[in-house]
Amino acid sequence: MYVPPRNDPEYSLERLNGILSRGRLRFNPYSVSDRRLIEIVESVGWGDRLDITQIVMLYFTRLRETRDWRKFDGIYFRVGNTRGEGFLSTATLMMGITANDTIRRERSWIGKKPIRNEDDVEALVGKTVFVSRVIWGRHIYGSLQGAYRMHRLKGDIHKDATIIRKAICDAKIEMLERILAYPESPDFLSCSKNLICYEPRIRNAIDVIRRYPEHFIPQD
Repeated sequence: MYVPPRNDPEYSLERLNGILSRGRLRFNPYSVSDRRLIEIVESVGWGDRLDITQIVMLYFTRLRETRDWRKFDGIYFRVGNTRGEGFLSTATLMMGITANDTIRRERSWIGKKPIRNEDDVEALVGKTVFVSRVIWGRHIYGSLQGAYRMHRLKGDIHKDATIIRKAICDAKIEMLERILAYPESPDFLSCSKNLICYEPRIRNAIDVIRRYPEHFIPQD
């Protein structure tokens, strides 16, 4: 659903400052050791709406079956090393959402594969994944939902750290480029293009992120 931009320069500048100053966006995963990176990811929960990227580890535990035409209607997960469980709608995972920024269909992904059917969802049970970003939008019935970019982890500290570092940096760059393309989105700046001077700061942030590997910490 298209939401017109507010086009309030003060509000948009506040949004820009908030997004660019978030700890998750500024975090360089190459600045810590493999073991420390896994410790951080295991201890971090979901960000808020100013966090355009995530640093979240999920362990999918079980499916919730239904008695109607669906085989199941949700999949439970545990966040990092916490005990509480969360819940994702399998229908949303399979059908995707209409993204708030592009107003186009956006699917959740696991690795290089989009989630499309019940088999894809069922295959997540018992798996540990890293979530690098969530794109927000509306599902077919109009409720706010997310499309998740997930990366399957191996259970090996060094291999997982390599996967997580690349996923973090790719997600940061992807989302910053989406702001450049769709600043009018309510998830971003809620302003028409060039209402405020945002492009130099965002491009500088992208350049900084691309140089993150220069600060690589040797494996421990």
